[in-house]
Amino acid sequence: MLMGGMMPVTQLIVMIRSSPPANGVTLMKGMPPDRLPVVVKELTPADLARLLPVMQPDYRQRVVGLLTEAQLIGVAAKLPTDAAVTVLRALPADQLVTLADRLPGPVATALYDALPARVQPEVLSRMDPRQAQAAVAPHYERAVAEALARANAEVLIPHSGPSGILLVPLFGGRVAVAPRHGDDGRVAVRDAEEAAYHHRANAALAITDVPVAEEVRAYCTQARREGRTLDTAFWSSERHDGTLKKALVGLFR
Repeated sequence: MLMGGMMPVTQLIVMIRSSPPANGVTLMKGMPPDRLPVVVKELTPADLARLLPVMQPDYRQRVVGLLTEAQLIGVAAKLPTDAAVTVLRALPADQLVTLADRLPGPVATALYDALPARVQPEVLSRMDPRQAQAAVAPHYERAVAEALARANAEVLIPHSGPSGILLVPLFGGRVAVAPRHGDDGRVAVRDAEEAAYHHRANAALAITDVPVAEEVRAYCTQARREGRTLDTAFWSSERHDGTLKKALVGLFR
């Protein structure tokens, strides 16, 4: 008879909880297959957060497939972000879509990168807007940095100050560049100005992938009249590289 074959479930749970994680997993693997779903159902997110990281991938996938949505969300909240993503990636992509709006923000953001491209748009549509923005922002920032590099600009990533900022040395000065996905310029201009002040840059450039609001354009025009070198640029793909380069150089005309 396999270990735990006749033992009451409550006693098995006590043994699993009182054992080191690796030993607890050994107890689970020693059960008859038909007992595993019963035992897994009784494990709390805290129990699972101890056990899942030390399981072999194949066995972890089997256990994760038995978890309820409540258990999955609870485990994601208990584990470090990287470990939570490793666990959740064992689920079918379509199931991850249904969980996206209930996962902790950092986990949802990190998980987005690990998902197949075909389900990413649907996951974004289910996320809280702030989560969705956090998930996409690093991709957009990297894409803008690559576009600047294609324009033969040196791109620096500062280690302090506002996040998501690029610094471009140009004509003896520095430009603080704020790429902001899904923004009409209000956030990007604010962040670019703050970054320019923090990094003592000579100019600030806000980059967005949606049309800039007219009031933002007016604000930038007034700022230049007052002697502050500030502008916006639209970029959403390589076909806008020329526009981006023109905006960057135009700051110093």
